[in-house]
Amino acid sequence: MSEWLDEDNQAGRMDKTESASKAIRAMGTNSLPFLLANIKHTCSPLEKTFFKLVRKQHLLKLPSYGKEPYRTTSILALGALGSNAAPLSPELLQVSEIPDFFLWGQCSLLAIGPAAIPTLAKVCQNTNEAVRTGAVLMIAMLTSLPSLRIGWGWSKAPVNGRPMLEISYAVGENDQVRAMVKLLEAPEAAVRRASADAIGHYTKLPYDQVAKSAVEPLVKAANDADADLRYSAGRTLKVIDPIAAAKAGVK
Repeated sequence: MSEWLDEDNQAGRMDKTESASKAIRAMGTNSLPFLLANIKHTCSPLEKTFFKLVRKQHLLKLPSYGKEPYRTTSILALGALGSNAAPLSPELLQVSEIPDFFLWGQCSLLAIGPAAIPTLAKVCQNTNEAVRTGAVLMIAMLTSLPSLRIGWGWSKAPVNGRPMLEISYAVGENDQVRAMVKLLEAPEAAVRRASADAIGHYTKLPYDQVAKSAVEPLVKAANDADADLRYSAGRTLKVIDPIAAAKAGVK
């Protein structure tokens, strides 16, 4: 399987990744343990020191890509599998809650697609604000974007200088923030709280007008029976509309 993932690293264009994706789909769930291992892999301190030293010199080019060469390509493979990768959700839930590592787990769930939404909703229960707001953003992307949710690109690997697949995503001016406003009405209090927290990060241009549409549901949430939700909703409401917050009794 490493050959297929290496093929994705070398592809340079998304249309050239289809042959590897087709092979991954043919393997089905048998590929999941290998992909999960790549996503979770972290270098030892010794390896990190070695790769740091190698990057400082320009004479020696090693065959290795460097740190975690197949993490991003493994996430691409999960995207090829789609809902067939959902059995990994319990393991990816754990990865998605590690404060310094959560984006890799959450991007993996994003790649799986709508089947991962229940798992992301569980991540919204996390006490770490960055973790839960990241999770609710992924839910918003899954509910507002029909297909392309992850940006893929290529850069030069730091060790061998060969092409290496990279991952990115962007928050659209309207769709994702509007989706988070809708999630203020979600049945799960944790998802509503995470939405209130997340909207608080998107109150300025170019998101300000959409953020203002959250005032009414935030007023409602600021009077919810859940104390954590009340706090998060009140905090964001004070930023968007201080007058409405005062009228709602937010202090």
